[in-house]
Amino acid sequence: PSPIAARRVVITGMSLGCALGFELEEYWRNLLAGKSGIRTLPWIPEDSPLPTKYAGWIDDEMVKAATARYQIDDPDRPIQLALFAAGRALEDAGLRTDGAQPLDMEVIAGTGHGNTIFHNETVEAFTKGGYRKTRPTAIVRIMFNRMANIVSIRYRLTGVSYVVSCACASSSVAVGNAFNQIRTGLAERVLALGVDSALDPATFSVWNRLGVLTKHSDPATASRPFDRNRTGLVMGEGASGFVLESLDSARARGARIIAEIAGYGTSSDAGHIVVPDAAGQVKAIRRALDSAGVKPSDLDYVNAHGTSTLPADKVESASLIEALGDAGRGVPVSNTKAQLGHLMGATAGVELVTTLLALQKGLIPPCRNLDDPDPECPLNFVRHEPLKKDIRIALKNSFAFGGTNCVLIVRRFEE
Repeated sequence: PSPIAARRVVITGMSLGCALGFELEEYWRNLLAGKSGIRTLPWIPEDSPLPTKYAGWIDDEMVKAATARYQIDDPDRPIQLALFAAGRALEDAGLRTDGAQPLDMEVIAGTGHGNTIFHNETVEAFTKGGYRKTRPTAIVRIMFNRMANIVSIRYRLTGVSYVVSCACASSSVAVGNAFNQIRTGLAERVLALGVDSALDPATFSVWNRLGVLTKHSDPATASRPFDRNRTGLVMGEGASGFVLESLDSARARGARIIAEIAGYGTSSDAGHIVVPDAAGQVKAIRRALDSAGVKPSDLDYVNAHGTSTLPADKVESASLIEALGDAGRGVPVSNTKAQLGHLMGATAGVELVTTLLALQKGLIPPCRNLDDPDPECPLNFVRHEPLKKDIRIALKNSFAFGGTNCVLIVRRFEE
């Protein structure tokens, strides 16, 4: 049989929601101004035994104002965020959001925790009151696929809808799967989402127990990716949405093209559930480069995963240098977890939005809190101030608990 001819895949709409904003320009202003979305969680009392009491959480009023745009009345926060991100990405792409007509578009939602908040509430209700205290709707609210299905129903998107869950690589897997579907001719348009909200008492407590959260005293300076004095990650919540289309589809409807997805590479460490492995990351980076048909020297910017944990930042630095060779020490590198925290299943998507905004505006946001770079992370970090740079091709890393490694390469659209 003849090989499948690879098609060009473009992004025609994008959105995000996080502690620094729900609109792209608002988010970008706050990010470049160095604002921090990391604050003490409002439900934690001062005398709480939790070692870490802060996260990159979104104020309830921000969520309420954002969801009002699409008359979203779902009771569950992760679904609210998903519905907003979906609607705003569709609107940004110039597509209908009223659901009046069916739209042949697939939905792939990436999430690490799903609706764990309501799951934990249900367990508590059963533990305290037994069977009759649980809600009849519990199953359909807890099931993982609900996020994608509710988006499909609300906006009448009639392509296949499903969820992928790969910890903090979930958003990248969603975008990467969408890219592959379109590139190989299996779909014309896909809505890819990344959503996570799991800052309820039970989930936040078990993350504290895992021992990977920083215990730094100041929330605003607690997340310190690649800094010598980093002591762990900071949790957060958020969402992102992307409308991906074949170039032919975008041209046919006269869509504005934000950027082109040039390549995607994946691998699994097959080693340890939480300790990353450089060999697996190198494989994913090289596969992404091969997929895009670009050389390491072609890269203008790397948006790093940068969790702010001691081992992960060192491994990622070593991986970039090994995979990119000489270019690994020279290409500008930054990431945003110092200001947002680690958004878990949503983190890769929000950081991809950041990468695309940097590409559009020719401006790389700096690594905040990187006061004393770790000598074992010898990369060319953008620090203190934004860097003006003509960005044609950018690479986005996402490396997850479980050993899932995903790398996306985006480029400025050119005919």
